[in-house]
Amino acid sequence: GGSYTHPELSRMLYADGKTAVWVVDKASSTVSLRNVELGGGDANSVQVTSGVNPGDVVVTAGVQALRPGQKVSLLGAAQ
Repeated sequence: GGSYTHPELSRMLYADGKTAVWVVDKASSTVSLRNVELGGGDANSVQVTSGVNPGDVVVTAGVQALRPGQKVSLLGAAQ
């Protein structure tokens, strides 16, 4: 819960009238598509009012090539 400002509006996906982001499951290093609700925003950021939580890892690169359950590597993460 809560409200978060997210600067990566271009990384969100829009399909079937819904807005979604790819979120990484840190335990399995896989991604899932999660619907989000948006609040206000401007040209540089958007407010996400539901759908993500503190500590969630939102994918910001290569989002168009992802598919549910795909394994990913986090940049800068210990391998």
